Amino acid sequence: MKKAILIHNPTAGNGNHEKDSLVKQAEKVGFEVSYFSTSDPFMKRFTKEQADVIFVAGGDGTVQKFAACMLEAKESIKQVPVQVLPYGTANNIATTLGIKVPEEGITAQNTKTGFDIGIVEGVEEAGFFIESIGCGIFPKLVREMKALDDDEKQDEIKKSRETLVKVIDFYEAREAIIIAGDKEITGKFLLIELMNIRYIGPNIELAPNAETGDGYFELITVREERREELKSYIEDHLNEKNTAKKLEDFADLLKVKSLRLKWIGKDVHIDDEIIEDYREEEIKVNNRKGFFTFLTP
Repeated sequence: MKKAILIHNPTAGNGNHEKDSLVKQAEKVGFEVSYFSTSDPFMKRFTKEQADVIFVAGGDGTVQKFAACMLEAKESIKQVPVQVLPYGTANNIATTLGIKVPEEGITAQNTKTGFDIGIVEGVEEAGFFIESIGCGIFPKLVREMKALDDDEKQDEIKKSRETLVKVIDFYEAREAIIIAGDKEITGKFLLIELMNIRYIGPNIELAPNAETGDGYFELITVREERREELKSYIEDHLNEKNTAKKLEDFADLLKVKSLRLKWIGKDVHIDDEIIEDYREEEIKVNNRKGFFTFLTP
């Protein structure tokens, strides 16, 4: 019988995905299951196991926590393919990979898709990212959402998009210096995002050309004078409108393998975490190609 490791965040999303049900679903498709909960402080013990597949059940934060454990793991476990079971709120990683919520139980996926990570240096929280690193309106959005009461976040995706529109209205653009290969980019920006996946925050498609395993990141920058066009683009997402607006009409897009960045401001994030003590240090990012292999439809 094939062996599976099941990493499960029981509180992800609406919590409608219980341990026993997930284990039975995996057993039904032919796996002997070793279960690990993200609420267990000893979760990283899963890296000592042997398996044919690793199921990660939860949202983007669950995948991030799993990735942090894998960075320190032995090479043999890093070769095991990973299948995401998206039970989170945004599920930006799964959406990029074309994976939907498994409404009819776990089904085995067979297509192997490479997944890069970004190695970050230069700030205290340095380490890695799997989704994005950036400055400007998106880390500001994270701050604004954290300040809301729970009852204000009943429909968190919708509320986050509405809040993002307000942030774009009032956000003060900041100076930045970007070195991408032999290219220097300077100016005042509303956002700078280095994307490994296509979606960010409340399911906003900010990097439609991103490929998770090609060894490149997508650099997206929006300058101060493009504020209204950015706002209109986000509002179309909020209203779920089909639009002729294209990101490249108002944003600068560039594929890069590495980056140096200095942001003259405080709003900087790595994945969904704010760098609270950022002091305008130079941040260095390099791509580690194909760190994971994901199973996709």
